[in-house]
Amino acid sequence: MKVIIFEDDKPDLLFPISMMRPVYDVKPGALSLIERTSAALGKDASRIRIHSRTYLRSYLTSLGRNVITGFGPEDYILLNGRFIFEKKFLKRLLKTKPETRFFKSGDSVAFATIRKEDSVRLNDRLPNALGVIDEVFLISCGVKNGGETSETVSEIRYPWDAVSYMLRQGLNEDLKNMGDKAGRRKKTKNFVNEDMVCCSVKTSISNMSVLDASEGKIVIEEGCTIEPFVFVKGPAYIGKNVLIKSGTRIYGPCVIGDGSKVAGEIAESVLHSYVNKQHDGFVGHSYICPFVNLGADTVTSDLKNNYSAIKQKFRGGMIDTGMRFLGSIIGDHSKTSINTMLNTGTIAGIFANIFGGGFPSKEIASFSWNESGKPAVRYDFDKAMETAGIVMSRRGMKLSEEYLSLARHYFDSGNFSNN
Repeated sequence: MKVIIFEDDKPDLLFPISMMRPVYDVKPGALSLIERTSAALGKDASRIRIHSRTYLRSYLTSLGRNVITGFGPEDYILLNGRFIFEKKFLKRLLKTKPETRFFKSGDSVAFATIRKEDSVRLNDRLPNALGVIDEVFLISCGVKNGGETSETVSEIRYPWDAVSYMLRQGLNEDLKNMGDKAGRRKKTKNFVNEDMVCCSVKTSISNMSVLDASEGKIVIEEGCTIEPFVFVKGPAYIGKNVLIKSGTRIYGPCVIGDGSKVAGEIAESVLHSYVNKQHDGFVGHSYICPFVNLGADTVTSDLKNNYSAIKQKFRGGMIDTGMRFLGSIIGDHSKTSINTMLNTGTIAGIFANIFGGGFPSKEIASFSWNESGKPAVRYDFDKAMETAGIVMSRRGMKLSEEYLSLARHYFDSGNFSNN
C-alpha cells in the first residue's frame, strides 16, 4: 500500500509560507509536516510519495522528490499535507483493508483510502487546473464520502497556525520523538538540566554560553557554532550549520532552522532555514521563511497595546487568529532595512523589500518595494532574481531554472497577497 501526501484546494490560505514550497514542507515545529508523518511511519516511510500543485512539480522533481505522476493498480492511502495525524492512527490505517472512501475534517478532505480496483480511475481527472486533490476531484473519480473523520487531526490552515501549533505542542513533540539523535556532549556547568541537552559533538559551543533546559529540551545539530555570551532557554531546536552570534538570547519554544545566522533576541518563533538575522533586534511569535534578511535592529511587535486577540485581513474580511501574541509572517527572500519596525501581525509576501522610518503596512505584497509612508512600488523581476542568486550563493546554493520559473509563476500571475 502506498501513501500519498497531497495538496488540496487551500494552499493559498497559507500565504506566504506555502508559496515557494508545498504545504507539507511548512514547519509547525522542528520538523516539517511531511517529516512528522515520515517519522510517525518509521520503516513504512519508504511508502510515501508526494503530490503537489502543477506549477511546483518541476521544482520538486529537480530536488529529487518522489512526485507522483499517476496512480497504478495498487491500494493507496491519501493524506492531506496540511494535517497532522496521530502516530497510532497512521499505523492502524496501514493495516486496514482499504475501501474507496474519503473522510473530512470541517470543509477539507483529511484523508482517503483507495482500493487498487478503483485507483486508476483517478488518472483521468488528475491533470485538473491546479492539480489539487479535493472533495470535488475525489467525487468525480467515484470516491464516496465517508463523512466526518472520528480521528484526532490538527489542521494547519493559516500561516499563524504553524506558530500556534509549535507553541502548544509541536516543538515538544518533535524534540521528544528525536530522542538523543543529535548525540550528547560531555556534561558541563554551562548546561542547566544537562540531561535534556542533546547536541552533536560536531559543534562549537563556547564555555561562556549557557544552555538552559530547565523548561524544555534543547537539541543542537552538527556544524553549529555558538559564540560566547549566548543564552538559549529550551525548548529549542537548532538545525545544522547554524551560527549563533555573541550576545544572542533565544527563548523557547523556538526553532532556528538549518543554515541560519542569528543574533539579538528571538522568542517563540520558527526561523524555517537560511534566515539571516545577524544583528540586534527582536523577533517574537513569528514565522520567517528561507533567505529572509532582517536588517540591524529590526523589531517585530507581537502584542497589541490593548492585549486584544489579533485579527488579520483576508479576502476583504477579517479573521480572528485566536492569538494574543503574533509577530510577523515573512515570505522567502524578503528583506528589512536597519531600524525597521513591524507591527503586530504583519504578513509580508515573497521578494518584498521593507524600509524607511515608522511602521509599514501590516499587509505587504510580494515583489514590492515598501518605503514607510509611501505607496508600494512593484519590484523588477530580473533585479529580484539577481539578488536572490547572490543571496543563495552565499549559502552554497544555486538559483536553479526551476526555482526561477516558480518565482516567475507568481510574478506573472499577479498573485501577490491574500487581500
